Amino acid sequence: MKAIIQGEFHTSGSDREALLSHTDGDADALFIERRKDDYDPEQWTIGYVTFLTGVFTVFWIQDVFGGGPDVAEKASVPVHDEIDTPLPELYPRFPLSWTIGSGLLATGAFLFGLFSPLHTIPFISLPPLAWVLYTLILKVAAVVGAFLLFSFFLIYFEERRIGSRDRDMAQAITEISSDKGYETVVVSCGAAHLNRLPKLLEEDGWDVEVNDSEHSGFAKVWRWGKDSQSQS
Repeated sequence: MKAIIQGEFHTSGSDREALLSHTDGDADALFIERRKDDYDPEQWTIGYVTFLTGVFTVFWIQDVFGGGPDVAEKASVPVHDEIDTPLPELYPRFPLSWTIGSGLLATGAFLFGLFSPLHTIPFISLPPLAWVLYTLILKVAAVVGAFLLFSFFLIYFEERRIGSRDRDMAQAITEISSDKGYETVVVSCGAAHLNRLPKLLEEDGWDVEVNDSEHSGFAKVWRWGKDSQSQS
């Protein structure tokens, strides 16, 4: 069995083009790092609602700024795009210390956005209305950023310290391929997953080919901590 992994920066059109090029050969199926956008009403806590708000905001940003073709529509092979961990299963895996620490940072940003006074920049003279608009932009950015910070730090540390999403994706790819009889598959995932996911697939018996994103610089910084840990 062979798995061709294409890392991507989620808003990159060139990475999507590269992904589609892999499906033009002998591939039997395409697996995409996505999940159902669902939630669990039984988990309604402040932390869970904040986490969902941040994650769904990121999804919206990716949809707005994403470029390139719609891979699921243009792929010439069967597409499986619900291999990532569902959000109701992911949130309870975060240690309480992570949610508290991220929550404190997010709360600080949120309160700054709500209660910060009028902002000006020293040595720059502008009409009062300009400073009001400048302050309003800062306030909105801080309030929205508070939700994004909370979700980002939780997902960031989960990827670096736990990696359960990688294990879930590897398991889903292997189980679906075994059930469907796939021999060669293409896998699309965020470039940050390229440290652990290929190794997990190799452990499941896959021959893995890895193609990094054309925008791999940020992902390499993201993966740096995991690389250091694996070498120690």
